[in-house]
Amino acid sequence: MKKSLLFLFVFILSAASLLFASGEGRFMTDPDIHNSKIVFTYEGDLWIVDINGGTAARLTSSPGEEYSAKFSPDGKTIAFTADYDGSSNIYTMPADGGKPTRITYLPSAVRTVTWTPDGKKVVFKSFLDNYIYRDPNLYFVEKDGSAPERFPLDRGVDCSFSHDGSKILYVRKGLEDYYWKRYKGGWYPDIWMYDFKENKFTPITKYEGKNAYPMWIGNYMYFVSDRTNGISNLYKEDLTSESITELTKYSDVDVMTPSTDGKNIVFLHDGYLNVMNVNSGEVKQIKVDVPSDNWQLRDRVINPKDYIHYAGISDDGKNVILDARGDVFNVPVGKGNTVNLSSTPGTREMYPELSPDGKWVAFFSDKSGEYELYLQKADGGPWTQLTDTLHTTYYHLLWSPDGKKILFGNKDFALFYIDIATKKLHKFAESNQLKNDEFYWEVSDYTWSPDSKWIAYSFVHYNKNSVIYLYSLDKDKSYPVTDDFFDNINPTFDANGKYLYYLSSRNFDLQMDFYEDDHVITTPQQIMAVQLQDGLKPPFADAAVKDEPKPSKEFTIDIGGIAKRTYPLPVPAGNYFYLKAGNGKVAWCSVPKFTEDEYEDIFKPDGKTKWTFHIFDMADKKEATFDEKIKDYDVSINGGNLLIEKNNDIYTTTFDQAYKSKQPGEKLNLDGMTYTVDPQKEWNQIFSDTWRWYRNFFFDPNMFGLDWKAIGEKYRSYIPYITSRAQLNWVMQQ
Repeated sequence: MKKSLLFLFVFILSAASLLFASGEGRFMTDPDIHNSKIVFTYEGDLWIVDINGGTAARLTSSPGEEYSAKFSPDGKTIAFTADYDGSSNIYTMPADGGKPTRITYLPSAVRTVTWTPDGKKVVFKSFLDNYIYRDPNLYFVEKDGSAPERFPLDRGVDCSFSHDGSKILYVRKGLEDYYWKRYKGGWYPDIWMYDFKENKFTPITKYEGKNAYPMWIGNYMYFVSDRTNGISNLYKEDLTSESITELTKYSDVDVMTPSTDGKNIVFLHDGYLNVMNVNSGEVKQIKVDVPSDNWQLRDRVINPKDYIHYAGISDDGKNVILDARGDVFNVPVGKGNTVNLSSTPGTREMYPELSPDGKWVAFFSDKSGEYELYLQKADGGPWTQLTDTLHTTYYHLLWSPDGKKILFGNKDFALFYIDIATKKLHKFAESNQLKNDEFYWEVSDYTWSPDSKWIAYSFVHYNKNSVIYLYSLDKDKSYPVTDDFFDNINPTFDANGKYLYYLSSRNFDLQMDFYEDDHVITTPQQIMAVQLQDGLKPPFADAAVKDEPKPSKEFTIDIGGIAKRTYPLPVPAGNYFYLKAGNGKVAWCSVPKFTEDEYEDIFKPDGKTKWTFHIFDMADKKEATFDEKIKDYDVSINGGNLLIEKNNDIYTTTFDQAYKSKQPGEKLNLDGMTYTVDPQKEWNQIFSDTWRWYRNFFFDPNMFGLDWKAIGEKYRSYIPYITSRAQLNWVMQQ
């Protein structure tokens, strides 16, 4: 019996060892060293390992994140930062493991820096006293907990004490591990010396570039700099003679986050732990095995409703099409089954739109390695690739009302439509002007006419004002509807064919800024209606005006004199956004005041439920305003149905019902959405998106002469070694 129990015990231990099998760790963060032990963060927990490597032991396993661990001078205690209770604070624990003890209780984010040489206090950095969040301050806190005591410095990022604690070398400003390679601007890290007794400040580094992680050892300052070849390496400076010696000579990737006990320096290079002996200068990469269950790598099934990126509603109002976490979902309004149309965690699908007849879905996908346009039946099935030459960043797509063409734009301010039957791509307009050089890039402002023969769009002119154009597909020609005297955006056709609406910043009801003596325009936008056919009674004319001939039943646009047939809607001017028309009705969003936040909201909302929703009825000549705020909204192709987003919920209704009830309608049931998370595949896709984003938007198309493809493949090779999203973020930052 005893033998059987012994055998069972050995079997269980063997199974456990397989379950938590060791593998070589890479991309640790925040290492620190004391004698023969190294502590570091991996998978959000603290680990400890011998200076010669081997199998690491996990010190913490809390759901919270632990990082920036520092040994006390005697090596018996570790101080670290953790976010156990909703905010980051400083904790201590025995170096061989044990219960953490909280020693700060601060509302502002904090990060452990070091210990005082006598081991009585822990140093941390925080923005605690800052009103402008640029550079933090350094603080003391007693090792058993106390109120924080600020250093007598104007600011501070990192520091290292002299042996007797009377002086410090400190980084005054900047981000020590910023990822602006070879940065030499005003925020570069520089190192100073401060004498506590003499209250004296002395600048130490003179190089205009990266000077970081000072480590005071004897009469030398060891530190990190990129002064030789643009790659961060370890250096030492004689504090008396000011002579500087380069200690490491890496030419591939940076030395990162070094720390010392005075005898050895531990640092990261290429994701691996390295130790340099101070006396000999010898550097040794150490192999660390981390016995982990790698729980963050396992597949899992989630409901991705918190990751919805884009949503639209069908012409019949019976279905909502949306993309969430990179998959396309067809969600029924009311009863029915939700269908995941793509189920591709390794690719991203976005901007899905249902065809007018509801039978097809068009969307962009990076399935081929670049974003291209695809078609798929609305109930699932194989994809049909429509394009193979897009190869840049593209914005939302729109079906033509006849279901034969698809319209979209790209980051180069070019507009395209594609003929679905022939797969022929037509570029019909292009600009080279940004709307605002500082706040946003995307300009995706275009729409179809009801007969699918015209496209209305806005383009930015040299004075930063946008002009509304009408493009005729039959004549392959664009006609200006406005000039650039006012800023005009958001053209949208009334589905009844009578009007083109747009927003125009033409209300100059000035107020004065009491303090700055500046002009302030508090309500700049008016809503304009363009009568598309000539010779008709103006839409808001007095009732005494005689009736004009009835409009043609066929959709027509009389280009001649079109600018003169422009009339403001009889609603007050305001801060208006996202104008979209239905059939005989037009809707828009507003905020009470235009603030800095709204600069980035011009062409698409930022995801906050802050917008007041308005609907104007052209027949009643009345405006209805929702009582509750919304986050975003969309209109079906035929102008009959509305999709309204509020907080994390989606609602559907008709234009007519929304106007009458001033309510968002029926809440969409999103509980049927399912998505399988495959972290490694997702991380590869996220990496690809980031690589493409830099390629597409970097101001130098030649990437400073770098082989961007080779760089991408180099860093992509890291992904099989990472085990958490935080590590992926680190890789992408490089």
